Amino acid sequence: MRRQIGIAIGAVAVVVAIIIGSYLLTQRHSERLISQGELTNVLLIGRNSTAEAGLVDSMTILSIGPQNDVCLLALPYALSVKLDDGTLSTLGETHTHAGATAAHEAVSSLLGVDVPFFISIDSEGMRLLFDELGGVAVTVEEATRYDDESAEPSLHIDIRPGTQVFDGQTAVDYLRFPNATGEFDRLARCQQLQLATLEKASQQSLPSIQQTVKAVHPHLQTNLSLTDLYDLAGLLHGSDAGDLRTATVPVTPVTVDETPRLEPAVVEMEHLVARLIKRIELLTPEGIRVSVFNGNGARLIARSTADYLRKRDFEITEIANAESFAYELTYIVFLREEAKAYMLLEALPSNAVVVSPEQFEPHYSALAPMVPAETDLLLIVGAGFEVGNG
Repeated sequence: MRRQIGIAIGAVAVVVAIIIGSYLLTQRHSERLISQGELTNVLLIGRNSTAEAGLVDSMTILSIGPQNDVCLLALPYALSVKLDDGTLSTLGETHTHAGATAAHEAVSSLLGVDVPFFISIDSEGMRLLFDELGGVAVTVEEATRYDDESAEPSLHIDIRPGTQVFDGQTAVDYLRFPNATGEFDRLARCQQLQLATLEKASQQSLPSIQQTVKAVHPHLQTNLSLTDLYDLAGLLHGSDAGDLRTATVPVTPVTVDETPRLEPAVVEMEHLVARLIKRIELLTPEGIRVSVFNGNGARLIARSTADYLRKRDFEITEIANAESFAYELTYIVFLREEAKAYMLLEALPSNAVVVSPEQFEPHYSALAPMVPAETDLLLIVGAGFEVGNG
């Protein structure tokens, strides 16, 4: 049952940064690792003991964008990661055996983003934090009742439905509660508590924050200085908990050597990380509009190419003959975003040359009257281009 404690702790590590930062409001700063207007990623960890390498249940990426937009990305304890030596482990095992530094390096490698900082809080610090905040209002959907004398420590949980104020022990119990959906239900409760705690912390007065800092600070481990924590808090200050975005890394359950693990669903994870952490939308063929031209004279080649692209979710705006059938190469002309041209290039069975309208003159001027206004790309099929049965 010790693993069930750790997930509760990770739920509030971000609030610790806010509280400490506010407390240091009047202190002078020298070197700063965190700056306004830059992407900042921090791994939030909850540990079950005062040891650096202790048991954890879940980890969360706190990501603050250049526009101070904030998101929390939950990482399951059993998520598989590949270590530097090529062996497979889980995030939880990595932290247990090698500590927070190894864990945040593994997270960086897994997600393909820089996660240079971590904040970790132990179980006693988590309880103190909630108590020092005066409790946190949480809405419980269903009754949470459970007793287990064999657990360490023993579990006696009785939380009724409805909105109520959680103290530290109640918050731990709420997140320790085991049910049929297991870790993912606890992750959802963790994110629910993160949002509620952020909202409560933003309402605290300076004297209250000072008292909380004194109680909680001995229970933190982090590679950020107190000054850095202030700067982090400055970035978070004024953020609306209602606008904060939350998500969980998508996974596929597997069994490795009779041990259950969670493999990342790679494609879905890359899209999620691109949207939430990198703040970019990955291009997909849907919505990329292509005009296809026959530039080699082969019968129905433009139509068969258009059918090939439709099957791959591209939108076709025009099918026609080019002004000449003497094209020796296949060309993609980008009218808007060049990245869309490379998305099309990857989908083609044959090579093509990507060019701008200016680079394609005088051919572009000859084709332009046939191109609908909403078109993104022109595809001119040259000699030797084939799509087969597509």
